[in-house]
Amino acid sequence: MSAPVIVYTDGACKGNPGPGGWGVLLQYKGKTRELFGGEAHSTNNRMELTAVIRALESLKRRCPGTAISSRSID
Repeated sequence: MSAPVIVYTDGACKGNPGPGGWGVLLQYKGKTRELFGGEAHSTNNRMELTAVIRALESLKRRCPGTAISSRSID
């Protein structure tokens, strides 16, 4: 079994809707990789979910892992 991947994600907008961005930090066996992007017109929810989607798309194969988002679930 491969080592777990730890994924940290965040997304936000200035205004809602408004210009937004997303970011990802992946950690695997002591190495890190950063991903980021944005949209001229988006929402907070869209940017939060885009970060998670882009993180999953970047994985080359199935592996165990943990995703940690700044999004709170109340």
